[in-house]
Amino acid sequence: MQGWSSYFLKIIAFVSLCVCNNGFAQTIPDSLMQQLKHSSNDSIKVRVLLQIGESIEIEAPEKSMEYYNTALSVAKKINNNECIFLTYINIGNCNIELNKMDSAVAGFENAVYAARLLKDSIKVGRAFGNLGNVYLHKNEREKALEYYLYAAQLWENNKGKKYLPNLYNGINALLEEQRESAKAIGFANKAIAIATEIGDSIAMVDGLVNLSVSYNHLQEYEKSYQLLIQALPLAKRNGDMYQIVTICNNMGDYFMGKNNFSAALEKYEEMYGYAKQMGNKYYLSSATLALAQVNRKLKNYLNALKYIIEAEKLANDVGERAELRDIYSIRAQIEQEVGNYKISAEYYSKTVTLSDSLFKTSTSEKIAEAEARYQNEKKQKEIIQLQKDKEIQSLSIKQKSTLNYILVGSLAALLIVGFLSYRNIRHRQQLAKQQDELQQQQIRELEKDKQLVAVDSLLKGQEEERSRLAKDLHDGLGGLLSGVKFSISNMKDNLVMTPDNMAVFERSLDMIDTSIKELRRVAHNMMPEMLTKFGLDEALKEYCNTINATKLITVKYQSHGMEARLDKSVEIIIYRIIQELLNNTMKHAAATETFVQVIREGNRLNVVVEDNGKGFDSNLDSNNIGAGLTNVRSRVDYLKGQLAIHAKQGKGTLVNIEFNL
Repeated sequence: MQGWSSYFLKIIAFVSLCVCNNGFAQTIPDSLMQQLKHSSNDSIKVRVLLQIGESIEIEAPEKSMEYYNTALSVAKKINNNECIFLTYINIGNCNIELNKMDSAVAGFENAVYAARLLKDSIKVGRAFGNLGNVYLHKNEREKALEYYLYAAQLWENNKGKKYLPNLYNGINALLEEQRESAKAIGFANKAIAIATEIGDSIAMVDGLVNLSVSYNHLQEYEKSYQLLIQALPLAKRNGDMYQIVTICNNMGDYFMGKNNFSAALEKYEEMYGYAKQMGNKYYLSSATLALAQVNRKLKNYLNALKYIIEAEKLANDVGERAELRDIYSIRAQIEQEVGNYKISAEYYSKTVTLSDSLFKTSTSEKIAEAEARYQNEKKQKEIIQLQKDKEIQSLSIKQKSTLNYILVGSLAALLIVGFLSYRNIRHRQQLAKQQDELQQQQIRELEKDKQLVAVDSLLKGQEEERSRLAKDLHDGLGGLLSGVKFSISNMKDNLVMTPDNMAVFERSLDMIDTSIKELRRVAHNMMPEMLTKFGLDEALKEYCNTINATKLITVKYQSHGMEARLDKSVEIIIYRIIQELLNNTMKHAAATETFVQVIREGNRLNVVVEDNGKGFDSNLDSNNIGAGLTNVRSRVDYLKGQLAIHAKQGKGTLVNIEFNL
């Protein structure tokens, strides 16, 4: 599982806390329909409706919800709180299946209310446990843990032992989300122990898979795999499709980490078969993505392309945007490897665009969360203020004397004066703060402008000096050396030399030839002739071909939309950026392959340089970054571009730069 763990499947497998589903079913059993038709009373009718909904919930959750809503109407009509509680539990879990988390919260909160009317602490704990699952899905981990602990306290004190395995599995999943694997192991072991004691084989499998993932995150891969081997036959005996799909997926991930691609292919195909039986597009999308990856590793490009296209369609259907980004990236790699470079470039561009979109979405969600907290605090303050006003009003009504009226009036006057004084002081403080921030902003902008002017002067000076030196070396020193060679060559025919002297003479001519070639190479690097005459695209092609000729590293160059030339100064700066990145790769990365891509779409220019070298820690502070990357950053900042470096130790480096021309 090294680097390939499908953790999301593990969490989803444990959502059905305290719900008794009857496994996967293709259609509604005839026996249930007969029971519904001949129900002797409304209480029995509610329970049959719930069983029908459970039997089709995995395959058709929308249809299942219709039966649950019918059951709720009947339960409310007869005012049976037991049936109302069970119905809200099923409605909450069905909304999780439909990915409607706010509706799921509402369902389980109604279940809490019904359980409290029954004065049944076990049922209250069941509702709290399910609320914890919903908040875990919503990534609100503090609330999830809060509800889990409520449930644990109720069950431990009120003989709710049969529900504890699923609860401990939920806490394990929560801790794994926070990468606290060492703590998570303890809860998984508790879940397995209690499940074994009470004979709950489904919870036992959940615990084994949880424990496997925890050991995987602790890099104890063999121990993790042995737990999966132990869990798979139990899951098949349970007939639980969620569990089987999860285990097959994680086994495939294990073999991928071992580079045993044939074994990985076998497990992913098994996963695909079960996912197809379920008819669940979410799992089918994950299975087809995994099959595309492993077929690519096996160089079965036709199969890889077939599965990645299917994965893209399924991901679009279920709306999994983060997985869609991975699909675009894998599709781009496959298309590139089969020689479809245009399609590859399109999917690389889609990957970059979707990454930007996901970042914006994440930021918007955080802003919305902060706004919600602010509004909640505001409402609390308003409630407190209203309560104070009510107390003052009550006091005024009770005390009718003139003295009390005067006191109340004086107090009100003092409050108004104090409030106005406070507001005035507060307003002045805010104005002073705003003015100070404005001044600081102006100072920062002036400093930035000053730095840009300095960088502009520096870059122009560097390029002018490079150009001057290149011309001086080529025209001056180059011409002089050529003249010396010509003169010496003429002397050869007019002098009588011994064979030994002739050999020395020939070596001297060879050394002069070598010096002339080296001089031309240096002059060319300082100011490439192809760049000034034919533009950035041709200059980069020639530069990459020159590197390839050395046989030290393979550079693949790809461009799109570069037919029209850019501004001369912009071309020089971008050429220097790519030159610096490739020099860094050859000097430090120990890479065998490098990919360079330049894409222009309208006023937007995207530059990608990726290698398969040893990588580095991209989180290093600026004091530990070399001069090469510092020069790259300064040039990118000068063009007001955006620089992103994605690197890990042993995983290679990807540099992505975007400019608005």
